[in-house]
Amino acid sequence: MSQSERNEAFAAAASEIAATCAMAVESQNFDGIPDDSLGQVFGAVVRLYAAKAQLGKATRPFGRNSGVTVTDVAITTTALLESVNLEVFELGAWQAMSGIGRLTPAPERKP
Repeated sequence: MSQSERNEAFAAAASEIAATCAMAVESQNFDGIPDDSLGQVFGAVVRLYAAKAQLGKATRPFGRNSGVTVTDVAITTTALLESVNLEVFELGAWQAMSGIGRLTPAPERKP
């Protein structure tokens, strides 16, 4: 399979997963979404996004018409931090030291 074909397959799979997720949220019917499968997709997306960001290719984490709210981000961030036993303070320190994944440049520090 060529790189172009892989890119097209990824885009098609992403659209299908996004549509399935949107239907589940809209209908509030989550019984057809196994927790393990959701975790598998979520973990794969997090790893891929982080790998691209580490190469300096961080992009906006949400695609077109995602409908993601501040509450959605707060809930998900809380779960992510808890799942790896990372405190908000530690995240802030890591961000200040590394800058990896930032979409906007860190403010300049004055001596």
